[in-house]
Amino acid sequence: MEKLNIRPIKTETDHAWAMEQIDALMLKDTLDEDETRLLEVFAILVEKYEREHFPVALPTPVEAIEFRMDQLGVNRTQLAELIDFPKSRISEVLNGKRNPSLDMMRALHKHLDIPADVLLGKVEAKLPEPCPDVSWKSFPMAEMFKLGWLGRIKPKAEDFEVCIRKLMSAARVDTPHFAGVRFRGAENKEPNPYSVNAWLMKAMGEAINAEVDQDFDADAVGHGFRREVAKLSLYSDGPKRAFARLGDVGVTAVYVPCLKKTYIDGACFSLPSGKPAIAVSLRHDRLDNFWFTLLHECVHVERHLADERIILDETEGATGAFGNDPKMEQEANTLAQSALVPDDIRDELARIAGNISAAKVRQYAERADVHRAVIAGQVRMMTGRYTHFSSLVGHGEVAKALGCARP
Repeated sequence: MEKLNIRPIKTETDHAWAMEQIDALMLKDTLDEDETRLLEVFAILVEKYEREHFPVALPTPVEAIEFRMDQLGVNRTQLAELIDFPKSRISEVLNGKRNPSLDMMRALHKHLDIPADVLLGKVEAKLPEPCPDVSWKSFPMAEMFKLGWLGRIKPKAEDFEVCIRKLMSAARVDTPHFAGVRFRGAENKEPNPYSVNAWLMKAMGEAINAEVDQDFDADAVGHGFRREVAKLSLYSDGPKRAFARLGDVGVTAVYVPCLKKTYIDGACFSLPSGKPAIAVSLRHDRLDNFWFTLLHECVHVERHLADERIILDETEGATGAFGNDPKMEQEANTLAQSALVPDDIRDELARIAGNISAAKVRQYAERADVHRAVIAGQVRMMTGRYTHFSSLVGHGEVAKALGCARP
């Protein structure tokens, strides 16, 4: 047989040509070694093309279940006993009123030997391994549904695992308990690990989806950069500008609404690409809290994230609700404050913080070249008087500036 120029099959014309070559080879009484290899190559190329362009439709899960029931000679009652599920649930699935849960799929796969890809409706798909140490119902499903994280139809209990696994897939994690969070266990302020991991998975998924193209260089996010970001507080859309500026240096920034019992103000983490991301929750929708939290996370990105991989922050205390290294948190606090208010101005401010007027707050803001909410927030932090200057700290202004709805 003459030497052929074998090429990938990309069109119907390529497919027809390859089939002609296969037919010609098959008509031969004998094939030499080269022709045998050639036939194998053509068969592989044709199979790949046909699998992509003429896929064989899988039977539906209901069709597969009914087929196996018929083969085994069992009715719905017997099937319920066989796979240890209520008959009512079996009837709902077979009547098309609900899809089988992952647990039911596992039981059907185990006891009826129905292929996983048929049950999942996707060629070559595999059922995820069960997580016996995970209580799927412990995730804040009602809260997550209200925030729009779980689609338009409120999930039933048997669908919780599927919902959480979608978050896991978006976040590209293999387990819903991946954060390795060191909870502090403070009285009346114990973070719920299920809520924390749900928020973090959502944040990671959002950041992956919005990942910026710019390469990241840790040297580019030092004090000068942080000071530049702090000055953006003067703009009415400053938070949005800050997110964009972070993107310029390879840091993806996202807003993810807070969940109850997380106590998360902000977080930073490494994306699968290795680049960093920052997420803020607006647990306190105030300008002073936003700018301090954002700069705090910027310090972590520059100095700590490479070692920690994930850092969660509640910025009200020395180490927050997550038991972070006090030295690491103190450094982040100090450098964030220095970026917000130059040290000489801050030292002067600290001396009079206990007896400062609103007019003086505005004057110091002009000197520091930042929004008055930043100075008001720093004064509140210095004095511990967190109800002082409530009219200056920018309540409700961050979500508005980011152009997003806050629940």
